[in-house]
Amino acid sequence: MQENPLSNLNPDDLTAMSLQGLETLEQVFCKGLAKKAALVTGDATGLGFNVVNRLCEAGSSVVIASRNAERGEKAVDIFKSKGYDVSFVRTDVRNVKDCYDAVDYTVKTYGKIDIAVAAAAEWDNYAFLDVPEKVFDCIMDTDCKGAYFIAQAAAHMGEGPSHLGFNTYYQAAKAGVVAMTKGIAGELKQYGIDVNCIAPGGMLTHGVFVEGTQAASLYGEEYTKIMQEHSSDSPLSLNPDQVALAVYALCTPMSRFMCGETVNVNGGAMMNLQEKPFSFTIDGCIPGPEKDR
Repeated sequence: MQENPLSNLNPDDLTAMSLQGLETLEQVFCKGLAKKAALVTGDATGLGFNVVNRLCEAGSSVVIASRNAERGEKAVDIFKSKGYDVSFVRTDVRNVKDCYDAVDYTVKTYGKIDIAVAAAAEWDNYAFLDVPEKVFDCIMDTDCKGAYFIAQAAAHMGEGPSHLGFNTYYQAAKAGVVAMTKGIAGELKQYGIDVNCIAPGGMLTHGVFVEGTQAASLYGEEYTKIMQEHSSDSPLSLNPDQVALAVYALCTPMSRFMCGETVNVNGGAMMNLQEKPFSFTIDGCIPGPEKDR
């Protein structure tokens, strides 16, 4: 019978033992990715771009994988001007071969792949009854299929607008990513590979200005009016770096005891946020009726 490794431990010693061999906060937060090699998709603009910045800041070498070569090369120039070790590979994550080629490029360039961040995503804004097959396929292939096969390839080597019930297909794709995260995490944990997911909310990115405009034009002035009236109801990240920091955290030792989890980084978009300070016991708040106090 195999001896229990905990049988000889004195419980009274556990508190002191818990401090032995700990990494410093500087090692965890600032230098946790030194000499790591990362692949980030969808990183020529938006969230992916900011994720690359944070990974590089912590010492990681990063491959930028985007299907827009012009933006990808521009991003490389920006990061190299900061002294970061980055390179670019043209990748359309809707194509499985491209996913594998991007991982292969990372391994050939840096000798390994330690981190894979599937940030590539498309969205549009058709109502459920109107979404064209071409748009549906693009969203699903980019957001769900692309993330799946980037994860698969890497493993081999080592919200919608408020007050409008649109984006059903986009939500389906993202829900698929959440479920997929748990499934992949369960299979790869045995190999020492941790898989987790970030669910961002609205972000002020390049896509805000170019995606969804064609569909929006089909619904007329009333649609535009509703969007304008309620656009401020849902929290909006004015800088994708606010989400990129959470992605970075999942790439560091801080997340080593997380497996198959989805972390919501949306500023409370899914909450019923109170806007006014009602209280009948605290000065300065809006009180209730005098007769009730």
